[in-house]
Amino acid sequence: MIEPIERTLELDASPDEVWRALTDPAGIGSWFSDRAEVDLSGGTEGAFLWNEHGRYAMRVERCEPKTHLAWRWARDPGKPLDQGDSTLVEWTLTPRTGGGTTLHLRESGFTTEAARQDNDGGWNAELDELVEHLAA
Repeated sequence: MIEPIERTLELDASPDEVWRALTDPAGIGSWFSDRAEVDLSGGTEGAFLWNEHGRYAMRVERCEPKTHLAWRWARDPGKPLDQGDSTLVEWTLTPRTGGGTTLHLRESGFTTEAARQDNDGGWNAELDELVEHLAA
């Protein structure tokens, strides 16, 4: 079994602000992908689109407003979720005493160590962009 990727961020932003950055198509499209087609009704499908990398299918697996979000997304661009590898990305938001949010990311379901390593480095860059987005 390949270990999941896990990250925890201590953010000055409120849970409301962090939730919007994770769930609003314009919000997530400004730090994670170039564009996002997302709908937070559980079980709905959408996509993350990158100009350089293509369209990655995704499906919302769980949505508990302002506390937990999980999506499954395709490992390969242009493929439906049921036609290839996918991983599960889970976000947990916890309000911090005195303000701010603790944000925990967990991505699991990797079939190869190389795929895990690719995403591990990718999350470092993406989460840096999330911090910048929230600071703006």
